[in-house]
Amino acid sequence: MKKFRGLALCMMFSFVVILAACSGYSELSGPVAIIVDDNDDHSSEEALLTDEVELGELTVGLMPSIDAFPIVIAHYNGYFADEGLTVNLEAFSGTPYRDAALQAGELDAATVDLVAVGLSREAGVTPLRATGSTSGRFTLVAGAGFDTIEALAGETVVISQNTAIDFVLDQMVDLAGFDADHIETLAIPAIPARLEYLRAGNVAAALLPEPWASVAIAEGFYGITNTIEIGFIPFVTAFRDEALENQQAEIQAFYRAYNRAIDFLNASELDDYFHIMVDVIGFPEDVAQHLILPEFTHNVMPEDHVLEAAISWLLSRELITEGMDAEDLVDHVAFE
Repeated sequence: MKKFRGLALCMMFSFVVILAACSGYSELSGPVAIIVDDNDDHSSEEALLTDEVELGELTVGLMPSIDAFPIVIAHYNGYFADEGLTVNLEAFSGTPYRDAALQAGELDAATVDLVAVGLSREAGVTPLRATGSTSGRFTLVAGAGFDTIEALAGETVVISQNTAIDFVLDQMVDLAGFDADHIETLAIPAIPARLEYLRAGNVAAALLPEPWASVAIAEGFYGITNTIEIGFIPFVTAFRDEALENQQAEIQAFYRAYNRAIDFLNASELDDYFHIMVDVIGFPEDVAQHLILPEFTHNVMPEDHVLEAAISWLLSRELITEGMDAEDLVDHVAFE
């Protein structure tokens, strides 16, 4: 078994704050809504509505990572408005804060991962199902002298415990041919603090999402591997069961707008939406310029081997009970 050391760092920030210079953060009392007028002149096409169905609202929680880009751009460019859909966005700096909002019933959906989906279904309070895979990426970033997973033998990697970060690190170690106890881990919930520990030399490596991984690599740290390289994508958008039962039309409209945003991202240069990243998402200019973006894809369902691995890992950690299977984690509403 890997050895875990917990460090409680309870920080919640807006995108503007959490991506500022990591040497000092301002603590806020809660999530910060991204306020954008969906009816402004950013919409580039005529409305897509072909009928008079009146849609309700969706509130979506976002983590500060690249898989939030399509959702924010769909909002900013007016694609949700074109569908007649109101989408409220709330940003969170770490998974515990997002999950607390989900459990409180404050969100209809969120950018999450299959571990979070499994945990939500086990808890049963506000269960989620994945409705599509996203273009997130985790990168294992290390300091000098650590250019392979083998070189990390006996060293400490900073993670967040019992989350997708923890799950993915186990998959990386396993695919490299080593047991889980090949490395030690240090659990820190807040993403910016993990980068700080790496910068300070307190750990050998950190498994980081974007943009922090790109920032670390730009500062001279080494990217050992990432989820795209190993073909293992656990990142999803997921909706609560209540929304899946009562807001199918809204969810389908959400994904039509989402796919338009994907087309925009892939057809555009960074400069075409740089102002959105800085002004709306809140990425500081120097951070945005270091981003290494993936090829974004239209909404697809998670791959079967990743779903099965998630169930197996959750069972091995005794985070879920026997009886849950891969199909329990997903809903195909977006493709109906």
